Amino acid sequence: MPLPARPRFAAFTDGSSLVNPGGPGGTGFVVLDREALAVRFGGTRWVDDGPAGVTNNRMELRSVLDALHGIPGGETVEVTSDSRYVIDAQTRWIAGWRRKGWRTSTGGPVLNRDLIEEISAREAELRVCWSWVRGHVGHPVNEICDALASAAARRTDGPAAADVVGALRAQGLLGAGDEPRVVAGGFEAPRPAGQRRGQLSLDL
Repeated sequence: MPLPARPRFAAFTDGSSLVNPGGPGGTGFVVLDREALAVRFGGTRWVDDGPAGVTNNRMELRSVLDALHGIPGGETVEVTSDSRYVIDAQTRWIAGWRRKGWRTSTGGPVLNRDLIEEISAREAELRVCWSWVRGHVGHPVNEICDALASAAARRTDGPAAADVVGALRAQGLLGAGDEPRVVAGGFEAPRPAGQRRGQLSLDL
């Protein structure tokens, strides 16, 4: 089933590793719920990421998982990333990797398989489309995600809610009078037709 022109959720993601590979690294994400007029954002610092270590690509993948967390099953989501690796892995390469037993064209193991499969499993629960944006060209929300990821990696204060809302307005995703709620956990599930809008679940 095709997605609507305006999916309910608009998700933006970015990742950063201060030393690639090696870290420390960070993730950054912003998710707008158009239906409930709510926003969730944040970042996570990583100093170790198992045998693979901390890399830019792993932080980019983990930022997608952060963004998709808490979105109810069956909902429509547009994920915007400045990583061609992330988007191509999920939309172009994954089917071939599976056919080849998760081996690359040269016979080596596919890197970051754990995260790619985790995103794919989450994607199967939702209705997701992917969009690429060039990084560092002034896209307001991508710049906020980059700042969130960098702040997480550096363990410094990142953008606040007012900065996130301002970026969403600058990108045309919110109107001047829109004041979205900031949620800390999951978003509300779809309401039956005709049900009055209620409070968001914060899942604290």
